[in-house]
Amino acid sequence: MIPATSTSPRPGVVRYVVHPALAGQRLDQGLAALAGVPRRRVRALVSEGRLWLNGKPSRVLSRHLRLADVLDVVPGDEVLAPPPPVQPDLAILHEDGWLVAVDKPAGLTTQPPRTRARGELTAHERVLMQLAGREGKQVEVLLFHRLDRLTTGVLVFARQHDAARALTKIWGSGAAHKHYLAVVHGGQDALPRKMSGAISHDPLVPGRFRVARGGKPAITEVHLLARLGEFSLLEIRPLTGRTHQVRVHLAEAGFPVAGDTLYGGGGGVPRPFLHAWRLDFPHPRTGAQLRIEAPIPADMQAFLGGFGAPAEAVLPH
Repeated sequence: MIPATSTSPRPGVVRYVVHPALAGQRLDQGLAALAGVPRRRVRALVSEGRLWLNGKPSRVLSRHLRLADVLDVVPGDEVLAPPPPVQPDLAILHEDGWLVAVDKPAGLTTQPPRTRARGELTAHERVLMQLAGREGKQVEVLLFHRLDRLTTGVLVFARQHDAARALTKIWGSGAAHKHYLAVVHGGQDALPRKMSGAISHDPLVPGRFRVARGGKPAITEVHLLARLGEFSLLEIRPLTGRTHQVRVHLAEAGFPVAGDTLYGGGGGVPRPFLHAWRLDFPHPRTGAQLRIEAPIPADMQAFLGGFGAPAEAVLPH
């Protein structure tokens, strides 16, 4: 038997990548569900050497499956169900043996929410499954920082534990310089250049935060890029990493993010126009300075273009 290649299965091989709903099930149970065959047929696949798990022959039917395990099956007389439809690949902005950075779209959570829709995957799960399907085996991808569900842009994952520890130190030391773009209400009046209100949970609204004494210290720098009628385009540089920090500070200053209804920024904008545009930080292994940028999403570009402010004309260099 010839195994699948590291990038794609050989012709005739059916590749399944284990999704969260099947993680924890026995291999024979999980493959039966994926392939749409009885468990006795799965046993035959194993005994005939037609099943490979993460690039190696599999013989242990009782092994429990893990998220993003890769099952390659050579069909015989049985008819195997096609692999479940997958969501489009996330755009990879940077990748090496230590880290991978993707362009996160709006609406995608970084980690599992308290409740999730049927079939909903997190950014972490999608990256795991995307890379595993490409490599033909389960890969290591570790979460160490987050973006809000509706925030778009650069999201970095560690590719191994040493990288995760190093990146956590880099983020904690302030050596990672984060640059956001935000469309906000107002801005015709003087904008604060720096905001430093401490941030804590809002006891009245679950999931909301506020500026309050006794909260965690937070500092945000603001730079005006363009005035857009009743809106403004800002470059935001959070110097700390509190939950909802940019959104809270801007709302407290009277310039809520357009579309951010949780913090008073409606205005007919379909979603919060907050974009994690650029990250500058030293590579966790070499120390060489990295700059990773995510293009402005199409809906935000169209909004800016409607005011005669195309992104390339207003972005700082």
